[in-house]
Amino acid sequence: MKKLGMLFCVCLLLLTGCQSSNDGLAKAQEKIDQSNSFKIPKLDGYEVNYVQLVGPPKDEQGKAIGDKQEVLVAYTNHKGKLIKPADEQKANKDRDILYGPYQGETFITITYSNFKSDLDNSQETIIGGEQVRRAAAGERTLLVFNGGEGSITLEYNKLDEAAITKLTEQVIKENK
Repeated sequence: MKKLGMLFCVCLLLLTGCQSSNDGLAKAQEKIDQSNSFKIPKLDGYEVNYVQLVGPPKDEQGKAIGDKQEVLVAYTNHKGKLIKPADEQKANKDRDILYGPYQGETFITITYSNFKSDLDNSQETIIGGEQVRRAAAGERTLLVFNGGEGSITLEYNKLDEAAITKLTEQVIKENK
């Protein structure tokens, strides 16, 4: 009977931990929704381990210079413990850490920008019926999709072609 009670407590703790992690991600999405239409994709087999909102630079009076904004989302295949951000990360007023960072090797990084982007030394390809710029270097593959409201840059690390195509189609579809 004690073992059953202990197992119940462990399951409850795990569920509570997962719920608070999901709550943190939901709060990050709420903050993003205040400034743009980007939706954090849920990618099969990967967990979000970091979300950052980057605003326009500010002048000496603290007023924004321009209106460029970016959302950076990093994914891992196994999210570890929460890492305490360095003091420099906390002090940067142009960047707001919305979620994480959590331990885990980053396999996918998605950067949404409300401005169009380009990719040097890239080729044009079609993924999910959309024009995408693509470049590869070693185990990394970069793709840029320019949509109606800005651009999405996807960086894949150590993923095969089938996974890259499938995930890119999903991200574009969710944020077109």
